[in-house]
Amino acid sequence: MSTRLSPSQYNPKMEMKRPDLDLRYVFDEKPPVVELHMHTFYEFFYFCEGDLETYVVGSRSYKLKHGDILIIPPGVMHHPIFSDTAGQYKRYVLSISQEFMEKRVLEDPDILHAIQLCRKINEFLIRCSSPAHAERLEHCLLSMWYEIQQENLCVSASLHSLCTHFLVELNRTVSDSSIVSARMGYQRPLLEKIIAYIWENFSYRISLDQTAECFFVSPATVENLFRQKLGKSFYQYVIEYRIAIAQSMIAQGYPMKDISIRCGFADYSAFYKLFKKQLGVSPSEYRTIAPTSYLND
Repeated sequence: MSTRLSPSQYNPKMEMKRPDLDLRYVFDEKPPVVELHMHTFYEFFYFCEGDLETYVVGSRSYKLKHGDILIIPPGVMHHPIFSDTAGQYKRYVLSISQEFMEKRVLEDPDILHAIQLCRKINEFLIRCSSPAHAERLEHCLLSMWYEIQQENLCVSASLHSLCTHFLVELNRTVSDSSIVSARMGYQRPLLEKIIAYIWENFSYRISLDQTAECFFVSPATVENLFRQKLGKSFYQYVIEYRIAIAQSMIAQGYPMKDISIRCGFADYSAFYKLFKKQLGVSPSEYRTIAPTSYLND
């Protein structure tokens, strides 16, 4: 009897189930709440369909089309922004550990071709030059998804082979013209401009009034944008971003007091209280459990 395969729903606590690579085929009837986040692994995000207003990666934001692939390196923060009328949201999310990539590089350094091209110009979106290219990449992902669901003998070996094949196809598809700039033919909405402002100035004092003044709008306009589009207040978003940066810095071994200053907190006491409230553990407790493989780009 054949097994009926269907996509899963988004789980905000879900990370890699396997130590080397994992693939999720995710379908949500309604837009999920996706917090600002980063990973210690590479994420290859293949967009199938959905009412996304934009997808924010690092300081870039992108309007996605079917078949688009976001290459998100370790330590780069990202999250989607949904339209007001957003409905279903379908995508493949391939997660690959740094260790797995390092082993592939030893076999063939060109395996990093697409990643290096994107990193060179600080862009994250690959758009296939033809539907046939996109279909080949989706077929690779679908084959991996079937393999994971079936759990047949030698599943790890098969997944390693299929994942390597996906990377080969991606690298052969990519050229300079395939990398889509966030700055080409796209006028960023106000929310994205404000998010970029927060990301660029998080280490300084940021107030709602000051931010609104910078963009010639009222504080109420800014606050309503964040609550309507992201489901949180302006200040909550600022805090989440600072805490995310602090997590990365803790994992990289920075002194706690330096972290609190660099992340824009008034003092260590304020940093401690907000960090523990957000994550449920103190900064020093987090250091003992934090992943140590964030890339310090």
